[in-house]
Amino acid sequence: MKKIIYYLMALVTCVLLLSAFQNQTNREKDTNEGGNPEEVFFPIMAWDDVRNEETIRKMAECGINAIAFTPPEFLDACERHNVKAIVFDPRVTPKWDEQFDSEKGNVILRELIDKYNDHPAVYGYHLKDEPDGNQLYELGKSARLVNELAPGKWAYINLPPGMGDWYDTTYLQLFVDQCQPKFISYDNYPIGESDKYGFSWGYWANIADIRSASLRNNIPFHTILLTGAHFAYRIPSYDDLALQIYGALAYGAQGLAYYKFVGETLSVLGAPELGNWRFAPLDEFGDITPSYYNIKNLNKRIQSWAPTLLKLRSDDVYHIGEDIPDRNHGVTEKSLIQGFDSGQSFIVGEFTHQDDGSKWIMVVNKNLQGSTFIRPKFADNVDTESIEFLSHANGKLGEWPKIWYSLAPGQGVLLKVKLKS
Repeated sequence: MKKIIYYLMALVTCVLLLSAFQNQTNREKDTNEGGNPEEVFFPIMAWDDVRNEETIRKMAECGINAIAFTPPEFLDACERHNVKAIVFDPRVTPKWDEQFDSEKGNVILRELIDKYNDHPAVYGYHLKDEPDGNQLYELGKSARLVNELAPGKWAYINLPPGMGDWYDTTYLQLFVDQCQPKFISYDNYPIGESDKYGFSWGYWANIADIRSASLRNNIPFHTILLTGAHFAYRIPSYDDLALQIYGALAYGAQGLAYYKFVGETLSVLGAPELGNWRFAPLDEFGDITPSYYNIKNLNKRIQSWAPTLLKLRSDDVYHIGEDIPDRNHGVTEKSLIQGFDSGQSFIVGEFTHQDDGSKWIMVVNKNLQGSTFIRPKFADNVDTESIEFLSHANGKLGEWPKIWYSLAPGQGVLLKVKLKS
């Protein structure tokens, strides 16, 4: 009898050990496939200052995972809500219309880094928003200090909009050379009140130049999107938000930020009162608006794609239909999509997966007035029988339904394709 009990106990022990081993294997598999949040961190930032933990909670529940202006006293709250923080101190970051001073800023940066850099929520340190070229030398001194004392953290500088050779090869390249950035971040807001379907084509020229600098210097780029109406910008619809997001992803953006998340003027940078904020995700009272749910839905879609997006390197981007925006191009003989059998205007981004070398195509419906079937005319070297699409809901690949797949205004689809040998 004792022998039977002994064997049973040994059997149970083996089962438990096997189960533990399997669980560990599954955890490692999940991590390798993006189960570890740090491994698949795709920044979705609220370009906002935070003044209470309740706002941080609401941001996090909407899918925000980083905040651009975070006073150190809110770092613990950010950690509780799994949100990364760009540490802000007004002694480092001057008012919006003042020049950056590295001599004063570096004294404070050393203190901040020494005191807070090991905090799990710290993602970087805020230096300056929209500097002109004359400030880049001074900013470079502080950016290099952050790189030296806090390697891996972001010396956060956000660039102004612009386009043209001067912007791409002079201003952007000077910024890269002087500041050695972790990311290239900029803002551009393309939707105006005068036309509810309008979308500034200068947006596509600007992002084309940002992409050019990003690829030339092998530095990923982030873009800041308009999510709250003010001045002469209209209230962004779901479709407006989608076109900004999917359009940026088609160009290869590796991070997004929302201006603004709370419909009130910044309490920092000496920002002037704008007066006509409306329908940001949170209003000036901190209450949730309809825009909140639109952005929450889109954020879920982005995070489903995040493990794949972070592995894709942009090969090409082109426009099909209507006129081609400045500093962009249309279909070439090498393009994997040569046209469409339906629809009016599209953005097509082509990518290579950095791990396995597979080819991916993102198609975005640029027409804000209506949905369209996506019926591409693929190049002859594309195996049209093996195309798969990446689900918005779960990030898994499914069989491409060919002529039946439709895109809403501003929406994008990500396809995995095989090329014929």
